[in-house]
Amino acid sequence: MRRNGSTTPELALPTAALAALRRFLLTELGAESGARALRQAGHAAGDALYPVLVGGAADGDAASIPETVFWRRLGDLFAARGWGRLTHADLHPGLGALDAADWMEANPQLGAPWPGCHFTTGLLANLLGRAAGDEVGVLEVECRSRGDGRCRFLFGGREALDAVYEALRSGSSLEESLARL
Repeated sequence: MRRNGSTTPELALPTAALAALRRFLLTELGAESGARALRQAGHAAGDALYPVLVGGAADGDAASIPETVFWRRLGDLFAARGWGRLTHADLHPGLGALDAADWMEANPQLGAPWPGCHFTTGLLANLLGRAAGDEVGVLEVECRSRGDGRCRFLFGGREALDAVYEALRSGSSLEESLARL
């Protein structure tokens, strides 16, 4: 199936298929290994979606796309494929956030103890890293699967994300974690 004029073959699946895959991997492999497998699969999907994201840009380079256009394109890319609507926010120098109140990978009935959009974190890490021309880490800090009102994905350099993660693990709020950077 080809969508939106893309030359990249795509396959539309019911959202229940990804949910079933996630349940199986987390159950069979365990939480950590299952999450890692989903992130790897998401990362691989980024290889196919990146050309769609930057289509029409000079030499397929995201650097030639104005920032506001890039964030709109990213949101449109996912919305057109039924994932939900991502919005961008700058949080701190070197850290940004992508928010979605309707993210498809999340399941509000799940009652998960931690954020669970693992496929998405791998996918976003690939897309944002390729756009930046450097490794970009992605950390989900809010998730509808956990009962939060939205899914929130922080992105930026590894060192800053690791510091935020450690502060969150120690019980700090996101705002306190960012203020420590």
